[in-house]
Amino acid sequence: MEERNKGQHPIKPGSTEFSHLFPPSGDSSDNEITSTSTSDEKQTSFVSLPRVDYVIVFKFPTKGNEKRETLQSKAQQQLDSLINKLSRVGLNYQIQRDKRTQGTLFVFITCPNIILKEELKRERVRDFLLGIRANEYNKDDNDEKRDLFDTNINLLTDAERLRIVYEILTENEQEGGANISTEVDPFVDSIFPLHNDEFNKRWIHTWSKKTFINDEDLMQIRNHFGEKIAFYFAFLQNYLLWLSGPAIIGSCITLFGFKSLSIWYSILMLIWSVVYIEMWKRKEQTLALKWDVRNCSKHEKQRLEFKGDRMIMDEITGEQVPFISTWKIFLRRAMSLPGVALGAFFLSIIVGCVFVLQLFLHEYYTGPFRQILHYTPTIGYVLFIPTMTRIYSSWVKILNDWEMHKTESSWEYFYTQKIFIANFLVAYLSLFFIGWVYIPFGDHVLPYLTELNISHSHTKVDFNRLRGQLIYFIVTGQLIGFATEMLLPYVMNRVLPKVKKVAHEKKKDDTSSSSSSEEEKEEKDKNHLNTKFLNKVYRQVDLPEYNIYTDYVEMVIQFGYVSMFSTVWPLTGLCCMFNNWIELRGDAIKICKYTRRPIPYRSEGVGPWIGNMETLTWLSSITMASFAYLFHPSTNIHSPYTPIFTILAILLSEHLYVCIRFIVRSSLNALPNWSDIMIRKGELRMKKVWLQRLLGKNNNPITTSSSSTSTTTTTTSMNHSTSLYDVSQVISDAFKQE
Repeated sequence: MEERNKGQHPIKPGSTEFSHLFPPSGDSSDNEITSTSTSDEKQTSFVSLPRVDYVIVFKFPTKGNEKRETLQSKAQQQLDSLINKLSRVGLNYQIQRDKRTQGTLFVFITCPNIILKEELKRERVRDFLLGIRANEYNKDDNDEKRDLFDTNINLLTDAERLRIVYEILTENEQEGGANISTEVDPFVDSIFPLHNDEFNKRWIHTWSKKTFINDEDLMQIRNHFGEKIAFYFAFLQNYLLWLSGPAIIGSCITLFGFKSLSIWYSILMLIWSVVYIEMWKRKEQTLALKWDVRNCSKHEKQRLEFKGDRMIMDEITGEQVPFISTWKIFLRRAMSLPGVALGAFFLSIIVGCVFVLQLFLHEYYTGPFRQILHYTPTIGYVLFIPTMTRIYSSWVKILNDWEMHKTESSWEYFYTQKIFIANFLVAYLSLFFIGWVYIPFGDHVLPYLTELNISHSHTKVDFNRLRGQLIYFIVTGQLIGFATEMLLPYVMNRVLPKVKKVAHEKKKDDTSSSSSSEEEKEEKDKNHLNTKFLNKVYRQVDLPEYNIYTDYVEMVIQFGYVSMFSTVWPLTGLCCMFNNWIELRGDAIKICKYTRRPIPYRSEGVGPWIGNMETLTWLSSITMASFAYLFHPSTNIHSPYTPIFTILAILLSEHLYVCIRFIVRSSLNALPNWSDIMIRKGELRMKKVWLQRLLGKNNNPITTSSSSTSTTTTTTSMNHSTSLYDVSQVISDAFKQE
């Protein structure tokens, strides 16, 4: 243990060694906390660390209703607790105060090679038992010498290293982790890795010269940012290419003056939606196999927030695990439904009010300031509705946490569905209202306006109103999205540092009358600081976290526009394709410059978003059938039989959708898939190799790397609660994941 912690600053619980990091009060000498650090106490400079894997932002209150001594004591206790957790798992750390603000510390984390190697060994065994890395047998023909448990950390990608270190930081104590989380530790504000500026510059420069990205580009993203981010860019690139179909067909319909509300075009768009989703699923399987993440969802990581009512013994593994009754979980999730419905209801009311205001000002109002008031609804869509959507997202996040989800995948699934509901209402509610309510019954409003002496120039409600609203949403939404994702962060990135610099200089001038000892201490600290590195940390701490849900929901909602409303405006596909070409590069710039570096999570696909896209495809069979009948020239929209025939058209279209999906899935399943062939091939070779080893034809041990022997001898110094080489424990973990 001493050898592993060599070079890191030793911390003792309850010590006052870091009391100088808590800023003293300049108001009253009675409340002033003096530094108790002695002259021989030295803090190791962070430049002594070989590399910084993660930065923990530790924020504590310096002012409040409680006494200053109480606040400092609580902060010191939490800091001691954090340090003890890091020391227990053998991670090196270095603490640095944020000189810009009071009450903020930076804890720089580095994982020693021996700890990284041990955790990698544990992961390799677990992945093999869960069938995640079985594809390794297909990488060459020398299977007998294949080492699935190789612990050569020099071969790890940046994403793999950071992911393993993050698991050490966040896993619970039973699994050998430090049990550190922003939800568990009250003063841990955030945990994030630092950007690699060289990679970011090279990435942006390379993509700026390419029309489309290829598999090599995706592999680079996977190696640097992890599979979850790589799958998003793979999905966006694949979706961009598939949009060429609707773009070409829609352009031809517009150029040659064909009717977009025709049955053949509606069926064609329905087939396109179904085929695209099924083809993406095959692409997803192929990428998961190439990136060695197939079956990674079987490794269900338990959330640190899940405490349960009590601890019980697992019937399979025999371990003590948190337990909560099934009926309590069901009751919590059932009780959260009214909360979600209430939030969705209020959001629908707001969207409806903005839409009615837009309808009145655009269609009926002819009074004063008409040209100015014409843009009022746009302001509502740009400012008011996004703000309310963020409030709704925060509200459902609270509900999702209250539902007591045991695993991260379960939490993510339910949170995704709640977020999808909000964006679905904002994007499509007004379009459904126009197509199914306003156009059929809008003419009945005109007599009431005349009776109320409201002057208007409106004469008839027709199909063009729906098309205009769709164009308004698509074009305006894309412009607003570009402005909020690219222009606004660029401006804020330029302005905020200057404002903070001025404020810091002013604060520095105000405190220039401090004691000479403080000045000497500050000067001494400066000699140990790497200014360039600290400035980099300051910049990235001020950045927001990357929210992949926002990017996914934007593309899924856009897919809904293309699949459900292309018959309303045939150029929808072309407009979205042009937007996504820019979006692909804009998201890369956003990740590199305007957000923190995302944590490299593993993933074997886009997750629950594909299910939402299937729901939108089913809805497209309803919308296009109803529009094709309602707005057909031969349809009398005011006839009492129109609702009946519209419902019949919808039922027919739904059955057609089911038939198309069945035919497409059956046809694709009959075709050989590369991933299926490689999986079966790998399983066959694996069985052959292990059968030969069991029969004694191969005397090589399971692992042949020279490092395995030296690694085994160091397991006694590991501070995890479970041994990496305890076979029964590893198998127990595998059963627990299943």
